[in-house]
Amino acid sequence: MSTSLVPQKTPLRVLIIDDHPVVAEGWDRITRGRIECQVIPAATPLTGFQRWRQEGPDVIVVDLTMGASKLAGVRLIERLRKAGAEQPILVFTMHNSPIIARRALQSGCNGIIMKDAPSDEICEALSELAAGRDFVPADLARRIALMDRPGMVQARPRLTPRELDILRAIASGLAYREIADRANISYKTVSNVSQTLKDKLGAGSFADLVVKAIRHLEETGDRL
Repeated sequence: MSTSLVPQKTPLRVLIIDDHPVVAEGWDRITRGRIECQVIPAATPLTGFQRWRQEGPDVIVVDLTMGASKLAGVRLIERLRKAGAEQPILVFTMHNSPIIARRALQSGCNGIIMKDAPSDEICEALSELAAGRDFVPADLARRIALMDRPGMVQARPRLTPRELDILRAIASGLAYREIADRANISYKTVSNVSQTLKDKLGAGSFADLVVKAIRHLEETGDRL
């Protein structure tokens, strides 16, 4: 695949917000010789927000999962947009679920690329965003489009008010401890309710429950 590079007079300043330092190093290695970049690393959402204010990067790259939160990146993107960030934002993630991808797009990102994508595709995504265009891999875009086809919505389980509250919190990316602290309930209660939610929604793991929570709320028209 040939990468359409953006004509540059100065290096493209790219803020990489990811809790694994090796990721920023990887971006520097991947783009070397293809796109002239200055990589600005940030290891936490808070640090990323602060460096955005301090550095004024050209493009922001955000991991979705940081720390204990499965969707910390989504919450960070929403915070950046509310604070006035106009830079293109590229989500860099291992999640290939169309549900999570659509949630990320709804939060305000301009593109999505998988962490296991070929180097040329990663550079293409960065170049497209730097040129003011959006980027979503063709297969992922097709699966997002197919989510709304007839027959995709199945019968939904009944949830109690507490189950629904915890489901919303899980879908927004909060970890069990954060949910317990915010709702002023015990960690064990959150864990037990979450297990019930897994059973009702047919989720095999916490990551799967996050996906199914987002789907359930979208299908019921519930806003996160």
